[in-house]
Amino acid sequence: MQQFLERLLYFWAAITAIGLFLVIIIWTIWTIIWVAFICLFIAIVATIFYHFYWSKKN
Repeated sequence: MQQFLERLLYFWAAITAIGLFLVIIIWTIWTIIWVAFICLFIAIVATIFYHFYWSKKN
């Protein structure tokens, strides 16, 4: 019985570690994608502001 519980603990720890690793990878990729889109949106707004307003001041 002790061997069964020991193996159960090892499998549980391994599956939990794999799951946490996958969650960290997915969260990291998702965060990078969100930051990239937010930066793209800010760059588009800044470019539009500069093109249509700031560059025509002179």
